[in-house]
Amino acid sequence: MGRKKIALTMLLVFVMGCATDLSEQYMRDGVQYGVTHGVFRGRWWSYYERGSSFLAGDYLKEAEADLKHALTGRSDDSWRARTYGLHFVEYFPTRELGVTYFKMGRLEEAENMLRESLASIDTARAHHYLDQVLKAQIAQGVVEDTTAPMLAMKVAPAEPITPPAPAVVEPEPEDVVLPEPKEAPPIPEKAAPPKPAILTTPEVRFEIATSDDVGVEEVTVNGEALHQRGSAEEVSFEEDILLEEGTHQIEVAVTDLANKEVVTVQEVTVDLTGPTIGIFAPIEPTVTEHGTVILEGATVDKHGVVSVEVGERLVAESPGTPQLSFDTELPLGAGENTFVLAAKDVAGNETRTAVKVFQGDPESLEAKLWLLQQKHPERFLMAQAGGAIDLSMLLTAVPEDSGEIRLKSPKEDQPYRHSRTLRISGEVVTQSKVTSLSINGVAFDELTGAPKESFNRRIPIAGDADQMALLIEAKDDQGQIYKEEFNVDLRPVELNTLASRMPVAVLAFAGNGVDPTISDMLRLTTEAQIQKQNRFRIVDRTRLQDVLTEQELAAALADPNQAIALGKIINAHIFLVADVFKHDENGLEIKARVINTETSDLLSTLDIFIADSDKREAITAGCDALAAQLTARFPRLSGEVLGVREKSDGDELLVNWTREDGVQEGTYMIMVHEDEPWIDEDTGEILEPGELIEVGRARIVSISSSSTRAKTVEAAEEGVKLEKGMPAITM
Repeated sequence: MGRKKIALTMLLVFVMGCATDLSEQYMRDGVQYGVTHGVFRGRWWSYYERGSSFLAGDYLKEAEADLKHALTGRSDDSWRARTYGLHFVEYFPTRELGVTYFKMGRLEEAENMLRESLASIDTARAHHYLDQVLKAQIAQGVVEDTTAPMLAMKVAPAEPITPPAPAVVEPEPEDVVLPEPKEAPPIPEKAAPPKPAILTTPEVRFEIATSDDVGVEEVTVNGEALHQRGSAEEVSFEEDILLEEGTHQIEVAVTDLANKEVVTVQEVTVDLTGPTIGIFAPIEPTVTEHGTVILEGATVDKHGVVSVEVGERLVAESPGTPQLSFDTELPLGAGENTFVLAAKDVAGNETRTAVKVFQGDPESLEAKLWLLQQKHPERFLMAQAGGAIDLSMLLTAVPEDSGEIRLKSPKEDQPYRHSRTLRISGEVVTQSKVTSLSINGVAFDELTGAPKESFNRRIPIAGDADQMALLIEAKDDQGQIYKEEFNVDLRPVELNTLASRMPVAVLAFAGNGVDPTISDMLRLTTEAQIQKQNRFRIVDRTRLQDVLTEQELAAALADPNQAIALGKIINAHIFLVADVFKHDENGLEIKARVINTETSDLLSTLDIFIADSDKREAITAGCDALAAQLTARFPRLSGEVLGVREKSDGDELLVNWTREDGVQEGTYMIMVHEDEPWIDEDTGEILEPGELIEVGRARIVSISSSSTRAKTVEAAEEGVKLEKGMPAITM
């Protein structure tokens, strides 16, 4: 036994001496590689740490040996691998061995290891190096790229599309010698141009589906790359673009790993202007003794008119001609008759107007009062009041109007509560014919030439504007000019403001051996990119620093009670805490944890890989991808309350969100009360929807495949009862 103990002691001394010598041998540019933090314990995590250090210094044979040794102890890659006790480490031996093989030029082995790593856990670094492997295989002729990418695209409103099937490439016979790689630059190919689209909204959704036999590497829209997590044989996107009214050329390009490119241009016309309706007869206002009236008119639209309806009756239709005339006989009842006309264009814009006819004796007092009401409502109010004013004088001394602009929307004395577009609708009435019409200097391309022209147009509302200047000008064939000019008070629904967004605190970005300057840049850039998503409200960093130091912050996050207390102090719903790992010379891998401040639970894990941290644009792109992942994890959802149960400690709510919607437990929702809409008294047209008002907040406690359950945390406003059918939105 004594000899065995002596032998074992000598062996341990030899091993420890070798480990020490091993680390001291690998020095480059003043940096020591092949090291571990603390004592080399000879366990799987020690071999992984030392192997990763060797890989960072490009000591590839040593890295291979250590990573293989690590795999014999534990084979599965993990963000949190428990070593002993409560110690956890980042552990990716399969992935890092794949990177090692790539740098050694052993491409097949590298591909196998990287695909194995991705099969167990999806990481941005594995995607990056797998793409590098595939590119190298293509360059060497090991993988032959025979076709350019395929691209299919639709513009909303559109049905979901299926990605085109990648071209089938027959395998090469075993005895065929692969050709040498060609260095000639790739020639972009033009895909078949899609059919032009005409849409009635400035927010245009592009549904893009691509495929390629070796892998789609990048998809761009107007030169801007869409977020993509590594290459794939099939890649699909839904991308929203805000466009002004008019015709736009949207260029979509897809590039495969062989650098073959296919480009297509989608023509999109944003049409926010409805057809113009002209009424030739009857000339309003009209009193007749007949039992019917002939309605004559026309409607014009430069993109095409498809239909004209009077009430529920279709009186004219076309496949989309620029001008559509109508002529129909309408029955009259005694007294006032109101006929509502609706014209629709090919894009779906609709203009509505009303024609009023009084059936009765033109000399009767009733008919005269009705004419007075239509032409001069202020004099009609005086006539109604009676008194000292002679009614006969009011009826006879009515001056003839040359014409006017009658606005239905917006109203000068009413706030406008839409957040996207300002709807301007109304009519120009003259004694001859309207020859020109413009809104804020933008003329209507086509008019009917009638004495009455009804119009409808929407103007996008810019940014955070609280007012918009409105100038409507018209002219008739007699040279008479008509104007309406005032400022519109813009008051959109206040549910997209900072107060309604989820507050998030972006905490430390830190890692061993990471320059603090780089860490600060990563954190600040991530905050900026999150802010651009318009989904979250960033908690001011100074508030965090006033509460805790970074060391105290780390301790607080480790203690659920302290983390919850900190969340209440700084008013954040979630924390974003990031670990930064150095790879290679300039590579940075970032793993970010999203932590619920109410429970200290881990809600989600995000990760990105920045191949070259020396490039500012690479850092920005990486942080942008991280922000996009965060937004995707916590979508802004609108829904409806399915049921309410009153409880003494807070009402329980059932909402029509499901697991598939991506709603998260522990997050918050806002209940909304919807006021009655504004309705035009003459035409019945909805001038603007009812105002949405926040009336309470609830915390989401459980999610099923059919519904979401929440519990109120802020009682509804006094006098407002939470009830079935009430709108709701995630915070």
